Amino acid sequence: MHTNKIVLLGLILWIIPGIVFAQNSTNSPYTRFGYGILADKAFISQRGMGGIGYGLRNSQLINPMNPASFSSVDSMTFMFDLGLTAQISWFSDAVNNERRVNGNLEYLALQFPIAKKLGIGVGFEPVSYVGYNYSDTARLPVENELVQYIYSGQGGLSRVYTALSYDFLDRISFGVKLSYLFGDITHSSLVTFNSANNYDTNWTDSLRSYGFLYDIGLQYHQPVGKFRTIVVGAVYSPKTRFGAKTMTGFMRVDPSSGTIMDRMNTVSTDSVFESPETYGLGFTYNQLGKYTVGADVLYQKWAEAKYYDQTNAFSNRLKFNAGGELVPNRTGYNIFSRIHYRAGFYYSNSYLKVNNIKYNEYGVNLGLGIPIQDRRSLDRRSFLNFAFEYSLIRPESKTLIDEQYFKVSLGFTFNELWFFKQRVQ
Repeated sequence: MHTNKIVLLGLILWIIPGIVFAQNSTNSPYTRFGYGILADKAFISQRGMGGIGYGLRNSQLINPMNPASFSSVDSMTFMFDLGLTAQISWFSDAVNNERRVNGNLEYLALQFPIAKKLGIGVGFEPVSYVGYNYSDTARLPVENELVQYIYSGQGGLSRVYTALSYDFLDRISFGVKLSYLFGDITHSSLVTFNSANNYDTNWTDSLRSYGFLYDIGLQYHQPVGKFRTIVVGAVYSPKTRFGAKTMTGFMRVDPSSGTIMDRMNTVSTDSVFESPETYGLGFTYNQLGKYTVGADVLYQKWAEAKYYDQTNAFSNRLKFNAGGELVPNRTGYNIFSRIHYRAGFYYSNSYLKVNNIKYNEYGVNLGLGIPIQDRRSLDRRSFLNFAFEYSLIRPESKTLIDEQYFKVSLGFTFNELWFFKQRVQ
């Protein structure tokens, strides 16, 4: 027991730096705008079910989407969860087609009880991703010179959080999640000429964000029969202004000698940036140890959140998720009967506007939760979780790029009775 604890804590300390400084998991040109593509809030076990979470309450998994769920942890249990993803993306327009492959270690989370009916969770999770690199060429009308434009971006926003949840009256759970937001987003534009008559120019814009975010969660769990329960959950996040530093750089270079001819850098903290007011509502219907089905709806008021001092830079976002899981026989001897089989789907419109044009995203999910045998007990608490996702990003105008991707996600949920004291005969 103690050896397992030491190994796990060592693994956590080794993984944390890798997560914080890991590259993002996207190559989408749409991440050139706003804060980039928003990260999926669901963990791997939930993604296999379409990404549901507001009404999900399960003592065998960590649910970061609703802080009220953290009190569901067993009284003597320590839980640890990490997830990584790999995806292949396809991009196409009226002329060109392109394929990109990338991946990343995404999140880390811990959850454990601190008193009766009181649970706590801490973790690290992404908020948004920025990652793109593409080029375009044009010919100057007067000089008839060929010019190449190279656009690139990287970074994203992340947050570390702590959450507390308490059970009231055995059926109502209340939770609060406090997060510290941080991260850098950098956009670069390089203009090069095919002759020495003009200087190459490079513009760089960076945004460094920092500040606190708040989420308030509530869950009501009602028994409706023997081993059957309905859980209704809601989450609210207020519009919050966070700190930001904007940095702009400009440089002109002589292409023949590589000499820097001009350079300018400016730093400002005057611009206002805000996270949107957010509402989430969901439910699940559960039969203990057999199946779970549920659905979520999310609404974010991005149009009212300021970005570089301006509102209406984004569109309000609506997302719908539905899915569930089935366990044929969780105490059976056949491994295939103990696997958690998951499926789901989702729809979302984008918060981004590209040349005042929006896009929609459609996705389907499949997942597996494979229990890991504990030789000391027939109760299987730890899981290897797999999620498979296909998503299609379809803009409202054919002038924009169609994007689709296939993502494979792997998560490990460690669940052990750390606070159980064995008696010595």
